[in-house]
Amino acid sequence: MQIDPDGTVEVIALPDDRATRDRSITSRLSGPAAPGCYHRQATMHLHDNGQHNRLPDNPIATALACVWRGLDITYDATYFLPGRVVITSVDGASHLPPDLVGEALAVTEAVHLLLADGRTAPWGEVLRAASTAREGAGRGKSA
Repeated sequence: MQIDPDGTVEVIALPDDRATRDRSITSRLSGPAAPGCYHRQATMHLHDNGQHNRLPDNPIATALACVWRGLDITYDATYFLPGRVVITSVDGASHLPPDLVGEALAVTEAVHLLLADGRTAPWGEVLRAASTAREGAGRGKSA
């Protein structure tokens, strides 16, 4: 799965071969990948130098990371995951479990609707919408 800062979300297929998959992720991120673990069954890959390179904030991927992690990772809305984020299974070799895809799609849709057309909302409201969407996706358990 790929989440862009503009709210575009795409379910993607990555190559099975690890080296080719790693190159594909690096290409999609336009730079070296840094893995982040916000859910025990998934890895969120982001640009390793994204903050330094001043890549745009990705509030949708950040909201997803927060609800998967079970806490606000933004330090009072001052830090957001930078740039495009690619999500793989934790081992990178298999597809994301269908329940995680469902959760991710529900959260991204809810946050995208809340922030569509340049609207702003308090970060707490964004996290509530993301959490409600995750619960509505049928899981609602902590990662």
